Amino acid sequence: MKRKIITAITILSLLTVIYGYLHLPDYYILNSMSFGTQDTRDTQLKVIVYKCWGINDMIREIESEHNRVNGVPTTLEIKLYYPSYFLQGDSKPFKTVTLRYKKKE
Repeated sequence: MKRKIITAITILSLLTVIYGYLHLPDYYILNSMSFGTQDTRDTQLKVIVYKCWGINDMIREIESEHNRVNGVPTTLEIKLYYPSYFLQGDSKPFKTVTLRYKKKE
């Protein structure tokens, strides 16, 4: 009887963890900082990545969403962090992508 209860609790716990993981967002934009002059605007995004598969598609999605909402900057730097970054205090991203756009004349 005790073994059945432990098995049921283990299965329910596992299903709860899987359900929670599947409902996490793919990423979360933590902050955005822009620096600019009259001719340029450089933007830096810090992004927490919860699901690391399809990372290149995710970067394109982050880029297009940022540019749709905020306009196209001169330079867009996207720094990707694991969620454990905030627990450990490690300030190094696991990937940094810098995108440069042509200046409109």
